[in-house]
Amino acid sequence: MPLPKPTNDAHFFGPFASWLDVKRNFGVAGDGRSDDTAALQRALDALRPPDSKAAVLYLPAGTYRITRSLEVNRESHAESMHISILGEHPDVVRLVWDGERDGVMVRYDAWYARMGRLTLDGRGKAKTAILCAPHFVTYNEFADMVFQDVGFGIEAGRMDTQGVAETVVARCRFVRCGQAGISIQNFNSLDWFIWHCLFEACHLGITNAFGAGNFHVYESIFRRSSSADISMGNTGYFSIRQNFSQGSRAFFVAGWIGACGNVTIQGNTVVEPQSVPIEIYNNGPLLLLDNVFLTRKAPVVRMRPDAGFLSIGNVFTVKDAIEAKPTAFRLGDRVVSYTSVRVNSPPPLGVRRAEKQKVVEIRAGASAQEIQKAIEQAARSKGERPVLHLPAGVYTIDRTLMVPPRSRLCIVGDGGKTVLRWSAEGQAPILLVQAPTHTVIYDLAMDGAGKADGLVVRGGDQHGARFVADQLNVGDAQRAGVFVSRLQNMQVLFFNMNHADCKVGVKVAGAKQVAVFSGASSNNELSYELTDGGNLLVRDIWYESGTHPRFIVFSGSGNFTMHGARVACAPSADKPPVVEIRDFRGRVAFLTTDFSNWSDNKKVHVKREAKGVKVLLLGAGGDGEDYVQNDSPLAEAVVLESSRILPGGGWTSIPDVGKPSAQF
Repeated sequence: MPLPKPTNDAHFFGPFASWLDVKRNFGVAGDGRSDDTAALQRALDALRPPDSKAAVLYLPAGTYRITRSLEVNRESHAESMHISILGEHPDVVRLVWDGERDGVMVRYDAWYARMGRLTLDGRGKAKTAILCAPHFVTYNEFADMVFQDVGFGIEAGRMDTQGVAETVVARCRFVRCGQAGISIQNFNSLDWFIWHCLFEACHLGITNAFGAGNFHVYESIFRRSSSADISMGNTGYFSIRQNFSQGSRAFFVAGWIGACGNVTIQGNTVVEPQSVPIEIYNNGPLLLLDNVFLTRKAPVVRMRPDAGFLSIGNVFTVKDAIEAKPTAFRLGDRVVSYTSVRVNSPPPLGVRRAEKQKVVEIRAGASAQEIQKAIEQAARSKGERPVLHLPAGVYTIDRTLMVPPRSRLCIVGDGGKTVLRWSAEGQAPILLVQAPTHTVIYDLAMDGAGKADGLVVRGGDQHGARFVADQLNVGDAQRAGVFVSRLQNMQVLFFNMNHADCKVGVKVAGAKQVAVFSGASSNNELSYELTDGGNLLVRDIWYESGTHPRFIVFSGSGNFTMHGARVACAPSADKPPVVEIRDFRGRVAFLTTDFSNWSDNKKVHVKREAKGVKVLLLGAGGDGEDYVQNDSPLAEAVVLESSRILPGGGWTSIPDVGKPSAQF
């Protein structure tokens, strides 16, 4: 059964009564003539205090003229945390720069925060629309925004500030950005997840060439980039998937550097580039997978002569498309005629207007009994999917909240300030979603308090049913932060999820279509556990722990793919493996995954009792050399184009292990 693919389920709900309104509450004019800088700054300052009851600031339709930088400041740990700044719609909410040349429109130091549904217009004068600095921040979101006529749309830190990590950019448009649409600029600006965006006539679409850091780009459109759609200097792990490029000078360019860059370029369509579309001058490895290149000149891919390279299932319209080392692994590439390829430029995803569904507003701090009553009331509603809004607040949960089967609900929080916290004894989950379902969850946190599980999805099965969670934060779960059980046909999808301090972060038992698309996790005893014939896809995630040495355990049977990840477990004196495959039958694949736990722990250990398991590592990196210890005579392991960190610094390739085949 195929693993699920990411889909865009973006909705917007609001404004809600609990939100602050810049016009109603702060007297902002928004008429395009008045200087709104001071009034907008007062509104932003209202979100800053840790004890502020306000979590969301709303900008209704208007043109907001600003003459100085707006500042979302943070000096103490909890300031400007879990806040949201949201407009009515980017077509009708415009912040217009009328300040000095090369100014910064918004200096943004919030974290665990979101900004969306605004247009920032630099009018050709502002250097930067949003500068994320100077403190370290993480877990932010920029969605449904327009950045136009600026030098930089977003700067993610600078080399003289701290980093900006685990940030989502979704459904944004970057138009005429003279330097770059998104510029990642600090060694700790890690894991930017860029979804469904449009980059139009920018010098660079997305880059870390002005500093360092890494990013992942999905299902976005690039048109007429004058230098490159995407570029990188300092290395890391990068994923470039299902994008469309037309008329740009180049698609992906990596500059000269003596280090390994684990890069996946998968499922992209590149049409009529003006120069060589892909050039890689670091050590690689590059995994080039299932792309289509509509070009008239060779080469299409130019690799540094000694760089690691794997090319699988790509379509070219010229011969001699690849310049790479002779020993590079290639499988299933095709050359077809130029005229046989038919491509249509996909339209960018539009920004939704506010949804008109029925809204059930739950009282801030309501009891579990009140919330359950609202869930049951909404579940009985006919027609469109009703919305349950939990405003910012801590909700003390002393009984499991249950979503009935066949419900079509949307449960929406106000970000990290909406917390469902367990208060009873026992091991019941905070939220049980009974399948089949069409329930979605946005922007809230679950705290098991070391006593309860977070989210459980189980029950009856049904083709076409689907559960989606976006920006879900689960922590301190007694057994599992998320547990998905026994669903053969229903999709269970998580986007931009964080799970931390759990016994197991995500456990899948027998469910066939479960996927985690981007996010971060930390300090779980195990981050993932797969059993009983489950299928799990984990893509582009960061994990780190200073206390726990293990990452995932397999038992029973199933299929697991991790594609694009950094796994940094804690060293341990007893040296347990990071990945342990026990009495397991199935397939396990780690693609462009970096294992860095700064110890000589084994990365992947296939135990003797494993039967019929196939283990594949493509483009693995880290501080080890023997990535797989295979003690089972019935298991098969293949390691290709992988590398390790040298003790004194730098990287080197390691020998391949095993003989791969198309069947493998």
